[in-house]
Amino acid sequence: MQLNYNATHTDHNYLGRVFLFVKRNFWLFIIDLVIILFLMLPPYNWEETRLLLIMMLVLLFRDILILKLSYRHLGKFIAKGNEISIGILAKSKLQEDITEWLPDIELEIKYKLGVPVLYIFNGSEIVFKQYPVGVWTVDKMKEFIDSFYDYKKEQALWKIYKGQD
Repeated sequence: MQLNYNATHTDHNYLGRVFLFVKRNFWLFIIDLVIILFLMLPPYNWEETRLLLIMMLVLLFRDILILKLSYRHLGKFIAKGNEISIGILAKSKLQEDITEWLPDIELEIKYKLGVPVLYIFNGSEIVFKQYPVGVWTVDKMKEFIDSFYDYKKEQALWKIYKGQD
């Protein structure tokens, strides 16, 4: 018995995760198109120019936040027996490979500012936080948590059936 999650090709590519987020949340970027249209229609008085600059700074902050949240990504989560191997991607490369004990790991979705975040805990310590970028959506996070806890339950039942060694 084992649980296998490996990131797709799109998720391994840093910009692929960002563009997938943009595609899925296109409504966030409509304001960008409006600003580009306004920039193509000069001249402006000082107040209009200042308003455009402020809007561009706000959107720049939003884009930097999205890039920052996309930087670290869950690359693999493999549970085999009572060991879990967690691979964390930084940009497009595997940065960390963490091995944990199955009974110590808990998964939970918490909302930060209305954004769902998948937390991987080892006891009370946060091992990793996965934001909804790339292929990760709320539904995928819930499906992942359900499959993890089903696997954990199977392992516990198998241990009871097999007995202590």
